[in-house]
Amino acid sequence: MNSRVFLIPAFVVCLVLTAVGILLLQRFDPEGSAVSGTGKAVQSDLPAGESRVPERESVPAYEPEMAAEAAETEVETPEPESASELTLENLRKKLVRVGAWENEALLSFADAKSLADFIALAKSLGIEISGPFGDALTIRARFDSLETLYDLLKSSGLGLPFVDPNFFVTIPRITPPEEAAGEGKAPFDDMLFKSLGIPDDADRSAWGTGVTVAVIDSGISDHPTFREGQVTRIDLVGEDVPLHGHGTAMASLIAGREGIAPGAKLVDIRIAGENGLSDSFLLAQGLQTAIDRGADVVNISLGTYGNAPLVQTLVAEAQKKGLLIVAPVGNENVELKAWPAAYPGVISVSGVDANDQIAYFSNTGGPTLAAPAVGIISAYYAEQKALLIHGNGTSQAAALVSGSMALMKSRGLNPTRALTSNARYVRGGKVNYGAGVLHLPVSVTR
Repeated sequence: MNSRVFLIPAFVVCLVLTAVGILLLQRFDPEGSAVSGTGKAVQSDLPAGESRVPERESVPAYEPEMAAEAAETEVETPEPESASELTLENLRKKLVRVGAWENEALLSFADAKSLADFIALAKSLGIEISGPFGDALTIRARFDSLETLYDLLKSSGLGLPFVDPNFFVTIPRITPPEEAAGEGKAPFDDMLFKSLGIPDDADRSAWGTGVTVAVIDSGISDHPTFREGQVTRIDLVGEDVPLHGHGTAMASLIAGREGIAPGAKLVDIRIAGENGLSDSFLLAQGLQTAIDRGADVVNISLGTYGNAPLVQTLVAEAQKKGLLIVAPVGNENVELKAWPAAYPGVISVSGVDANDQIAYFSNTGGPTLAAPAVGIISAYYAEQKALLIHGNGTSQAAALVSGSMALMKSRGLNPTRALTSNARYVRGGKVNYGAGVLHLPVSVTR
């Protein structure tokens, strides 16, 4: 373990269980590493298909601004055209990146045969392979050291794939404020719907009917906030462990009894494990699943500061098929949008408090619009108990926008146009609020 102390990005929601007074806040201790290589051919000492790769032991350490600076100053490394041109330094520059999982890579091949041949060889050498999925000829490889991958690529006799890092993706985290009140900290509590223009006597039970919302997150628990048969569950993680409650909270704001569009159907696409962590590969696979399942709206209340080409490709593919993708800008209080919110065409959402101040944790950087993010009541599931909690975060803001998108679509409106044109103007500029603060059209709510 490297003794140097790093500050993990605040990109994770802090959820306060008001019923029991528990603050849910995960902390991680990252480590660094150095790499070197030999260039020798790899010899297998494991039975075919058995992995030599240890489990992930630490979270990549980085600050969002450091990640952005690294991306801006990065010099594009040319792809070698043959194994003879590949060097360990070239591979190191590709994969040892700010915010990337150590000893992991996304490998994209030119044709299916090269892909299949590589997978067979890699598995025989104990390299863990995930994928491919859909039409993508991309796999995730996990290996015990950079030298292992380098030696395999040099000696395989196959065409070289395109090599990209596999970035750290997580549910957004925040640090609790030092004081209960102040600028950007006023909670919405039970005034949330009023702030959105929803009358107290509005019957929302059918809002969103006929619309399917995919929730790419940490999984949706069996909670009484959801109707019987409302949720279709798809687990891309495969961990036989309790779900992190974040996905349940987001889904409830979208289409639970506490949400905007209870009539909508939900496709639960779990890509984050019990600790709320995921990666670029699973995010891309989640998008492909949303496409395959015919989603109309996709809520991704997750974030990263690493731009993965595979994710960008799937975002563009989803948009081409008409899917509306909503994502939070992040919780680091910087003028910078996290990915996937930063991709063109994604509805990016910043957070505000009950006084229309930018939430004390919210990123900015020119979102599509802003939405409530402080003191938001949602469902939650923890310790085998169905709960209601107060939560803070741009994740909540994005979920409220996704529910509103579902409502607009169910009424035959263009969701993006309807929400941006009806957003409440707030003095403070587009860099903070985008089109304004979320507010539903009167014609829809009455």
